[in-house]
Amino acid sequence: MKHIKIKEIAVAGLFSALICVGAYIKIPIPNLPITMQVFFVLLTGLLLKPRAAFLSFFVYIVLGLVGLPVFTGGGGPGYVFIPSFGFVLGFMTAAYVMSVVMSKIPKGGISVMALVSVLGIVIIYTVGIPYFALIANVYNGGDNSALWFIETLLLPFIPKEIISAVAAVLTAYKLKPLMSKI
Repeated sequence: MKHIKIKEIAVAGLFSALICVGAYIKIPIPNLPITMQVFFVLLTGLLLKPRAAFLSFFVYIVLGLVGLPVFTGGGGPGYVFIPSFGFVLGFMTAAYVMSVVMSKIPKGGISVMALVSVLGIVIIYTVGIPYFALIANVYNGGDNSALWFIETLLLPFIPKEIISAVAAVLTAYKLKPLMSKI
């Protein structure tokens, strides 16, 4: 197995820090605040190699679960029972899968990055919404319908996610030549 390089660790650490900061740049609304995290998730997936992308989110999740307030609602081991924790798992999955796809298409331009960003957003919500529903309905004893979760957790966020994707793609396109040197 190849050893992880110091540069990869440093870049993963930088992106972990950006994801933490993204949790605190937010507009509080009921159920799920609007944050900058999706922008940083997409940026991570578009720019980092798979191992560094995974490491950046692994560090972020470990920091949160040991009690540092890096998630939008704080931190600690009990956070796994907060419905929105599913989105954190979706972030890690999306960033990793996106980075794997981008590593297979090294010369991918803006259109490829845009498609990969859409894939990332789909992954985030595909993991996040069912986890949210499981915790809300089963663990917390709720009785919300699948339609309620879609209307509450997906539809209102589509415009914001489109903006996040456009911003991430444009930023990644500019930073990609610099990142390839690391």
